[in-house]
Amino acid sequence: MVIHVSLLRKRRGVSGIISGVFLVAVAVMIFNVLAWQFFQADAYNRLQQERQQREWERSNERLIVYLPESGISKLNFTVRNAGAVSAHIVDLFFVFKNGTSLYYPLDIWIAPGRTKIIADVGPKLITTDVYFFQIGTERGNVFAPIPTGSGGISNEPKPGQGQAMPFVFPFGYNDFQFSTNNVTWQPAWTQMQSGTYPYFKIYLNNTYSKDVIVKVDDTRISLYPDLDFMNEVVAKTKINWYIAANSGRWIFYDKAGSKLPGAFKSHLFVFLQVFYCFADKQTEIYGTTVAVLAVYLSS
Repeated sequence: MVIHVSLLRKRRGVSGIISGVFLVAVAVMIFNVLAWQFFQADAYNRLQQERQQREWERSNERLIVYLPESGISKLNFTVRNAGAVSAHIVDLFFVFKNGTSLYYPLDIWIAPGRTKIIADVGPKLITTDVYFFQIGTERGNVFAPIPTGSGGISNEPKPGQGQAMPFVFPFGYNDFQFSTNNVTWQPAWTQMQSGTYPYFKIYLNNTYSKDVIVKVDDTRISLYPDLDFMNEVVAKTKINWYIAANSGRWIFYDKAGSKLPGAFKSHLFVFLQVFYCFADKQTEIYGTTVAVLAVYLSS
């Protein structure tokens, strides 16, 4: 009887230990499940936050593409970052008007608020090309240049962006001069002598991105007395004048074909008529009126 009671007590002790171990194991399993759920929820929240961050960055990435240059051998344009995040430009999508599509990888960073000129990218161009292009960023946004018309962007040379004419007269006091002997020069605004046959020279800036030649034929300065437009005074050039791209030079005119009017007609309207061609395509002649000036004659 004593032996039986002892064995029963031992069995009860073992079963208590087993029960305790089981409870601990269950508690550990529950803890692991809760921890797993916590870590999964944390990872999900991180992914959501990263996705929201990427979407915010993508929606705040704003690039302005403008000023595509013309008359060039490769694509040149300007990009301004008007957004709140730095942009990484990685793609150039180029389409000729005839339907030919090309792709070029880029690696250009531009910080917020900064402007950058992107030059010498894309295919080789000729002056007759008409094309479209877009740039793509690492975030997946695509930007096209400010609309230039449905016909596309023409590579035919055009004047500078800031002025609607190919040549710019600086309007400095010494930029328009005359001489009575082709040796001594002085500003032509107020000191020209009536009754003389003056020579002229004027400083012109070429706003093209290509070299031009000012043609001798019909390039002239025409002076008209006020109230008497029938008595035109004309001074012409003797030679062709070469002006490099985006630079300036003096243009000299020969002695006027008729003398300046008498002092009683004291004001002159001055027109600069220029005929020119591009140095690489001299068979195509262009014409423009560069400026209209006013001159006061002295007696």
